[in-house]
Amino acid sequence: MKFSNKIDLIKKVLQAVIFNKRTPLFVSWEITRQCNARCKYCNIWDDSSKELDTGQVLSIIRELSILGTWMIHFTGGEALLRSDFGEILRYCRQRGILTSLNSNGALVPARIDELTTLRVLAISIDGPEEVHDSARGVGSYHKAMDALAVARDRGIQIRLLTVLSKQNLDAVDFLLEKAMEFNATVVFQPATELLLGGQGLNPMSPEVKRYRRKIEELIVKKKGRQSRYIANSLSGLKFLHDWPDMKPILCLARLVSCRIESDGSVLICFRNLTQKRGLDLRSNSMKDVFERLPSVHCNQCYCAPGVELNCLLSLKFDTIFNTWRYLHIAGFFSGRRRAMKYD
Repeated sequence: MKFSNKIDLIKKVLQAVIFNKRTPLFVSWEITRQCNARCKYCNIWDDSSKELDTGQVLSIIRELSILGTWMIHFTGGEALLRSDFGEILRYCRQRGILTSLNSNGALVPARIDELTTLRVLAISIDGPEEVHDSARGVGSYHKAMDALAVARDRGIQIRLLTVLSKQNLDAVDFLLEKAMEFNATVVFQPATELLLGGQGLNPMSPEVKRYRRKIEELIVKKKGRQSRYIANSLSGLKFLHDWPDMKPILCLARLVSCRIESDGSVLICFRNLTQKRGLDLRSNSMKDVFERLPSVHCNQCYCAPGVELNCLLSLKFDTIFNTWRYLHIAGFFSGRRRAMKYD
């Protein structure tokens, strides 16, 4: 990214924070709810909602580029189950939008040629083989490791995603060692009290005292030599420490971000269960939907990326530094961002 574009991004963020000027700079997009895994703490896959087709997806990307979107983070389900995902990534690149992807890794080796434009590939890792497979299914650990290896060999920046549960609190050191091995970072967040994507109780939720002790250990490590391998900022870790007790947080995410669901619904975020659905991209423009998104108040923001974004927009110095350093490492500020000019 050229220096002028860096300044433009900073300006847009500050305009959002100071003047409430809304721009969908960062979009999280659940591109599908299909999944080839059956993780114990998630039932997103158990949903038959109709997905946006390729033409609808590309049309939304075009509008997002015109509105000034800087990055789209694709998630699921498992995004690589969509046969058109490579085409979607290529079009994002053509429109000058950076991309990242959450994946369980199983399909990464077979589709690696389609993923080389990604800025970041985030692979879910819960711990050593027996721990990871107990949560995600036999054989899933080796598939994730294969994905990490092939992505590293192709020069794709890697991030590990770890949900801290009752089964893996003792695996933090192992995960940091894996991050060192793959020159990656790990983002930590708690398993929620409810199933991801549902209302049932989550059988993987950790015991609160043990969880908090582990976060305290991570805070110490963040201040030490292993800091660069922990993606969370100090402010973010301190907020996550108090899970599951309600704690106020200044939520400014709606000013610069949103969540697109697989059926075209648009939300402020995925975690807030009080949001009313109804605004969708099948019958409304992205500009209209984003401007009409209501304010939401939530004291349960335990999704690590959401916490980090709110700490960033609250102008917490350590989070600003942590984010800036990570973006440079991941190549977000390289000159490769815009592949072509567009209207």
